Amino acid sequence: MSTIIDINTRFGPLPTGAADLSVDDLVALMHQNEVQACCTLSTVGILLDASMGNAATNAAASETQSLIPTATLNPQAWFGDNRAVDALREAGFRMLRFFPEDQGWQVDYEPFRQLASLAARSGMPIMVDVRDCGAASRIARATSDYGCTIILAGVHERSLSEAAALIAGDARLHVETSRLVAVGSVRMMIDAAGADRVLYGSGAPAQPMSGALGILRHAQLTEIEAEMVLGGNAARLLGL
Repeated sequence: MSTIIDINTRFGPLPTGAADLSVDDLVALMHQNEVQACCTLSTVGILLDASMGNAATNAAASETQSLIPTATLNPQAWFGDNRAVDALREAGFRMLRFFPEDQGWQVDYEPFRQLASLAARSGMPIMVDVRDCGAASRIARATSDYGCTIILAGVHERSLSEAAALIAGDARLHVETSRLVAVGSVRMMIDAAGADRVLYGSGAPAQPMSGALGILRHAQLTEIEAEMVLGGNAARLLGL
């Protein structure tokens, strides 16, 4: 059976969903779905304070080895500290996540570009939410000078062709699967860009972990493709 690593989860309050998911709830979901590890973050770091959110994330990961700590940064609150990304990596974080639409900045925002450059230097991959069509293209252009590994989060049926075209031509780019729910979407992405560029992500708790896994299990993946998508690619990118 393939090792399953969920690249896209979070815990904490969800203001838009009037919900609050505890770390224990997340771990219970993992056990129910036979997920061995999750990249996760505290939602406090998205809309309130990155330092507080990252501290909560690191504390949760230190208590539960199956949780892989993901750091959040808000470029609007970054003022040129060139040690910021290295410090997060040294603290044990494996990935950086950015939420431009939730935080109200554009992906060609200069502080984000400079943080992407620091991520490339540190070797830490970044994940960026790209719910709007065209956002993935702008990210690719804005970071074209940097060798940072970028995972596009939130690609859906309307932005599938955009992401596939970009990934096929740019070795830095990858996509997670949380919004690839339309029939055939995962298969189309793999056929266009390769199984080594697609990573399982659920978007839990906003989306059910079981649903995202079910889509992959019915996507007609070969055994090798399934091993790569479900966990192998994440392990490689995160250095696990």
